[in-house]
Amino acid sequence: MNRRGFLACALGAVPLAGCVGGRSDSVTMLAVNRDDVSHTATVWVVRGERLRVTETVDVASDAFERLGELPPDDGSGVPYRVTVRLDGEPVLAREFRPERWFNQLDVVIDGERAVSLNRGQAA
Repeated sequence: MNRRGFLACALGAVPLAGCVGGRSDSVTMLAVNRDDVSHTATVWVVRGERLRVTETVDVASDAFERLGELPPDDGSGVPYRVTVRLDGEPVLAREFRPERWFNQLDVVIDGERAVSLNRGQAA
């Protein structure tokens, strides 16, 4: 699958052949940069009381980079804490408790300090 196909699949934009996923799949994390300049993103993910992902990536404009994988989550309700620094500045600290399964968790950069989380089911 090419980069655009993988990104469309990762963002859940359209169901594509080659996108597979289910409840028992690990959760794939990407840093997705929709901004017109490159950024350095540092991401920490704590699930329950365990640090699961800590990664720093350089993401070019209109590109994405893989952050890592988390163990599968079937909607357990176990809390996630996600912290993001963008270009060295803290921009996001969010906690959520999933009630539905997901296998994709993206850190989406829409601008210099505009960062959001996108949780979905790549299927």
